[in-house]
Amino acid sequence: MATGGITSTGGITSTGGKAGTGGSSCATCAGGASSTGGSTSACPAVSDFDTWPSGQAPTDIGPLAVTSFKPHTGDAYSGAGYAWTFAYFGSLQFTKLTSDATNNSYLISHFDCSQTGPDNSSTATVDDRAFGDLPLEIFLENQSAACKTLGMARADTQWARTNSDGITADARYWADDMYMITGLQVFGYRATKDLKYVNRSAQAMQIYFTKLQQSNGLFWHTQNSHVFWGRANGWVASGMTELLLDLPAGTARDAVMAGYKKQMDGLLPLQITSGNDAGFWRQVLDLATTASYAERSCTAMFTYALVTGIKNGWLNDPKYTTAARNGWLALSKDAKGTGQLTNVCPGTGEAPAGTLATQQKFYTDRTPGTNDMHGQAPLLWAATALLKKQWWHLRNRRERNGWRHQCN
Repeated sequence: MATGGITSTGGITSTGGKAGTGGSSCATCAGGASSTGGSTSACPAVSDFDTWPSGQAPTDIGPLAVTSFKPHTGDAYSGAGYAWTFAYFGSLQFTKLTSDATNNSYLISHFDCSQTGPDNSSTATVDDRAFGDLPLEIFLENQSAACKTLGMARADTQWARTNSDGITADARYWADDMYMITGLQVFGYRATKDLKYVNRSAQAMQIYFTKLQQSNGLFWHTQNSHVFWGRANGWVASGMTELLLDLPAGTARDAVMAGYKKQMDGLLPLQITSGNDAGFWRQVLDLATTASYAERSCTAMFTYALVTGIKNGWLNDPKYTTAARNGWLALSKDAKGTGQLTNVCPGTGEAPAGTLATQQKFYTDRTPGTNDMHGQAPLLWAATALLKKQWWHLRNRRERNGWRHQCN
């Protein structure tokens, strides 16, 4: 057991405090070649996620984050409404997992499944359509037919028009799309069990790899903005993670898994390892200056992606567990007592044309805020991932499409 402080390899270690419930107690992870992320040995027992400093366990932070979100259930869907959607369904998933029936019922009762919702026309944006994730999460929790209809209308309309690449015409070729589009289509799969939804996502993800992922594993924000913006990379990391949880074995899964692992390996050397910001990643990932501040939303997204990969046996080297633990230690210290994150980059468009330095400055000039839902959502995702022992959407489907997952 570690004794706190910084390890010789730069990782933060800690003991004591309140124990969480995130350890993995497993039988076997049988089936699936290693190239697809399956494991032929025992599932990982992640004891590193069991014990946290006082007030910093996911069981401490998650409820505070839900309480912080509750007053916002009636917010209008405008501007960065997708961040509100993601914080809302993150709160639902956390309360469902932790059997917090009071808050779960409150959250569900404050969403109107009979509404029309934001724009879902042929000219709607990926941000508009991301609204569909929320009613689909409610359908998955309580089988509301009205919520399923509301959400699936967006998943289906998204593919009503395709572009020359054969993917949705909604595609902007921004890294952000690989959560906005992928997340909605994965929710569509979970609501219908129709594989066309995850196959769409996998096709789009592979095209985005060719356009945005670089040799170091990181992603440009857009085809015109060649900056490794933290949250842009966080969106892709989270989108790949969601997709891999449901994509069946095959060449498409192999390709997405390869892109996921390449990004995780590119991220690890860029995590801050010393000082007050140890455990975080930066606003511009590869820009190690004070201007490139320790940004919370991307850190929460990377932590979520790492924890999920570790618990599902996709990432087996201890270096990934160290990075994930350090990420949560940094986040939970920041959110301790409030459930709110500071230093969250606000919604940001692509950098205008210019040199790399001027494009980087566009992102470092974004003034961070506190309790911005761009950070609140992935904070909840990370807390939930740390507490999960068996992924909810795999329950009662131990064997599917050539691979099995038996962690419980």
